[in-house]
Amino acid sequence: MSIKIVKQGVLTTLQDGGRNGFRSMGIGAGGAMDIFAMAVSNFLAGNYEAAAVLEINFPGPEILFQQNAIICLAGADLSASANNDPLPLWRPFFVKKDSVLQFKKPVHGARTYLAVQGGWQSEKWLGSYSTHLQVSAGGHLGRALQKDDVIFFKEENFSLTGDKTLNWHIPYKETEKIYQPANSIRCIKSIEWNLLDEASKQNFEKNEFEITNQSDRMGYRLNGSSLLSDRSTDLISSAVDAGTIQLLPDGNLIVLMADHQTTGGYPRIASVIKADLPKLSQVRPGQKINFKAITVTEAEDALISMEQVLTEIKAGCRLNFEKYFQP
Repeated sequence: MSIKIVKQGVLTTLQDGGRNGFRSMGIGAGGAMDIFAMAVSNFLAGNYEAAAVLEINFPGPEILFQQNAIICLAGADLSASANNDPLPLWRPFFVKKDSVLQFKKPVHGARTYLAVQGGWQSEKWLGSYSTHLQVSAGGHLGRALQKDDVIFFKEENFSLTGDKTLNWHIPYKETEKIYQPANSIRCIKSIEWNLLDEASKQNFEKNEFEITNQSDRMGYRLNGSSLLSDRSTDLISSAVDAGTIQLLPDGNLIVLMADHQTTGGYPRIASVIKADLPKLSQVRPGQKINFKAITVTEAEDALISMEQVLTEIKAGCRLNFEKYFQP
């Protein structure tokens, strides 16, 4: 059971829920940038939430399915099609052998996730199948997928019953809870917030910041009103996490993302809440965001709310698989 990369895209990698427990050795968790889309694509494909998926940016790859497969796309709308037939997001579908999957143009969002029933097979490193590009480990040969790569997936655990189609999906009202409003990113003030002068504290929340072309899986560099410290401070390199917002020496900001380093010496003025990291990961270079500071309690409530949505989706997908498929 396999696919073949007919035409490589820009940084198509195998990712999962990430590797935990190795930060003391300088190895971050990594994993999918958009953990919500990763989990939902897996649920809809009949997998557990953190199974390996393909993380696809635009321009996307051209993929030949060498066997029948049940797949699901979630996240960004990159105008996916199979044999030129449009494929919807947030819905499982059956792809026949010799079908060619393409991504024609970006409509909204930055990256989409392709899950296959049974899960993609890849190299496991430190308990995770995620590709770690910096050390060339995990995923497929520790790198982005290239032309002529063959990626295997496990044999189907389910088979279609009669001529029934896969007609369940995630409605927009569920996904908008996670991704809307698209440009408003909630955060909590962090340990070095008070290093900012008063004008910069106000500008942080009042002004927009543009995602620059220097952004990647390690961090989103932002361009906007320069923020200044009211005093010169030499900082000891300290722990950082996905979502940490650091103040750079030139007055601009960087938001650390999935492949971030484990420590940093720049002031940590705030941190994007975990529930808004999926939303932030779908913002493309050239687009603008604004920050809204909230309390820790509000951040916890938002994370609980996202987890409740995932729990409901998981339960619904399980019922549908029991209804439409047989072992």
